[in-house]
Amino acid sequence: MTGQRTEAPDGYDDLARNPTRVSRRVPGPRRRGERHPGTDGIGPAPGRTGARPDRAGRGRRAARAAVVALAVAAAGALVDTALWGRPGWVFAVTAALAAALAARTCTRAGAWWLISAPPLVVAVVTVACEEAAGTTTLQGKGLATAAVRWAVDGFPAMAAAEAVLIAVLLVRGVRAGRRGGRKRSGRSSGA
Repeated sequence: MTGQRTEAPDGYDDLARNPTRVSRRVPGPRRRGERHPGTDGIGPAPGRTGARPDRAGRGRRAARAAVVALAVAAAGALVDTALWGRPGWVFAVTAALAAALAARTCTRAGAWWLISAPPLVVAVVTVACEEAAGTTTLQGKGLATAAVRWAVDGFPAMAAAEAVLIAVLLVRGVRAGRRGGRKRSGRSSGA
């Protein structure tokens, strides 16, 4: 009848309060190294065709590539400074190679940060190299003149690095889109 309480066989009328029942809590995030639930830790989870690459490993690889890219750009600037007294075309070529390396190995989220990096990196390396060579003075009106010279000397490297970076990221995006399109077309091909 309506409104009457019934007793459950184990004495609990509310199943959510029954301590003998298994908890229905939603599991929290997995810790690094844990496999998907329901697997024995070997191979991908049931129903999956392949395991996703470890994000921490990709991040470390991208960080190493960024350090190597920075070292390549700095080495090119040092060579130019040693030969001609200021960064020039060798620096522009090595900055472009460094940008290509960084763009090739960065994560999708890291690409947004990477797009703004070439002008900043080139500016800092240019200033450091010209200061190390002693071609400028950082006093009074000389500072404004030196800043203009740094911008002019660093512009070819900035432009080359940014152009190569955007080109590599666009190629990666097109390839990822094609792979995604193939997967989607394979799924929708029923029967």
